[in-house]
Amino acid sequence: MLRRFFYKLYITPRQWMHVLRWTVYALLLLLTIMVQTVMIGRHTVFGAHPDFVSVVIVCVCLREGAARGGLFALLASLFWFLTGADTGSVSIFVLTALPVCASLVCRAYLTQRYLPCLLTCLVTLFVNHTAIFLIKLYLGRATAVMFLTRLLPCVFVSLIAQPIVYFLASRIEKIGEPYESA
Repeated sequence: MLRRFFYKLYITPRQWMHVLRWTVYALLLLLTIMVQTVMIGRHTVFGAHPDFVSVVIVCVCLREGAARGGLFALLASLFWFLTGADTGSVSIFVLTALPVCASLVCRAYLTQRYLPCLLTCLVTLFVNHTAIFLIKLYLGRATAVMFLTRLLPCVFVSLIAQPIVYFLASRIEKIGEPYESA
């Protein structure tokens, strides 16, 4: 009886490769959070504070598809919110819904290439930071001038990391076979 129990717990080499893939994705997210908050948290890049976590979430979601990538986007954005980021809970919705919708559109109508991922990152960053800006504007913690001076530079500076993250996500995706091929 005990032997049957442990037999059901056996993990195949293919499953180990999938565990490795998602572990590397999680390490990429943690490294990005560390770089964004610890290393360049108090400094500005070209006068703006970049948001690299959103770029990682979008790239992984587009590479992995709507189902698996959407789960990663939900868990990563929830983790990002729970780390105490000043982005508010609106980021959980935006960083999950937009990449999943973009992944569905890219799989149905577009190719899974660099340019759609770049445009999706741009739109996701713009919508996320605009929603946060509007909430801060409503609460009186921001002025309308900050839209041009802080928000737009933040979006464009955040796109600096997109080619590197896209390259890493495309290489990590190749670890193990896809589920559909079995």
